[in-house]
Amino acid sequence: MRTTIRSMAAMALALLGGASLVACGESSSASSETPAAERAAAQEIIRQALAVNPKASSARITLTADLDVKGIRRLDGPIEATVDGRYDLPAGETVPDFEFDVGLSHADHALGGGIVLKDGTAYITLGSVGYRIPDDITRTLTAPAAHANNGLTKTAAMFHVNPQDWQRDARFTGTTTVAGESVKRIDGEIRPEPAFLDLARFVRFLTRLGVTQALGLPAELGPQLRAALVRSVTLARGQVWIGSEDHVLRKAHLEGRGVVAPRDREALYGATSATLEADVTVTDVGVPQEISAPKQLDSYASLQLALSALGESVRKEVRAARREARR
Repeated sequence: MRTTIRSMAAMALALLGGASLVACGESSSASSETPAAERAAAQEIIRQALAVNPKASSARITLTADLDVKGIRRLDGPIEATVDGRYDLPAGETVPDFEFDVGLSHADHALGGGIVLKDGTAYITLGSVGYRIPDDITRTLTAPAAHANNGLTKTAAMFHVNPQDWQRDARFTGTTTVAGESVKRIDGEIRPEPAFLDLARFVRFLTRLGVTQALGLPAELGPQLRAALVRSVTLARGQVWIGSEDHVLRKAHLEGRGVVAPRDREALYGATSATLEADVTVTDVGVPQEISAPKQLDSYASLQLALSALGESVRKEVRAARREARR
């Protein structure tokens, strides 16, 4: 039997990998373009959003996501994930500074932590304590930023969030305003194969940190597990709203559903189906953000001890779950 924490963490990885791919908005005026013109317009809007853009140099990002999984008795009820933080790309730099707090809750369980990157040095934060990540792992984190063109896309790329590779049948569907800003709406579907491949890359990074081992997760999402995830997806779609003038994402909504075939249920923790809804907001666009390194520091070895303690709590829950199953 899988543990609650283990299952929550696995589902959260998929949830965070998928929910970060869009940005949502308000109701929009309809497009009068032909389908072909709507698709061409969407690709141009996406191109502009990915381009070099000083106006995307800084912002705050907030994510809320709800995942409801069926088939895992100890996961009855919604799982909520939150991400809140900010990034700032200093003039002349190629890698943004950032700080994000991540939370995951289900029933009476809650997990939380943070990650900070300041002046090329990365930290994991637990409460008020920061743990400096070794330089070689930090280089793995920051390397994808070199392949993106502006502060927002560089920040997303470091977490292997590359929605431009995931979109399918994107269409420009109208204009509206978000927080007083004129924005263009794009509706589209999400290709699960590249999305889960990016998720697998993020899992490899977590494995280097020791997080997957502590939570009892697989060290990698190999081809067979990714194939089971892809086969299970029955719906994955979203809407993005991008600034009409500054070409920066403003808000997003994602909806996903999946039904797991019997042959794939063991690989996917016994789940039979799942639904996901997520919203992302991007605010304070272009407003400089002050990112600070943690003031209270402890060693990376101490972080590994903390993760080992978490792993022990997982093992205790395994034993408790097995005892409950025998009753």
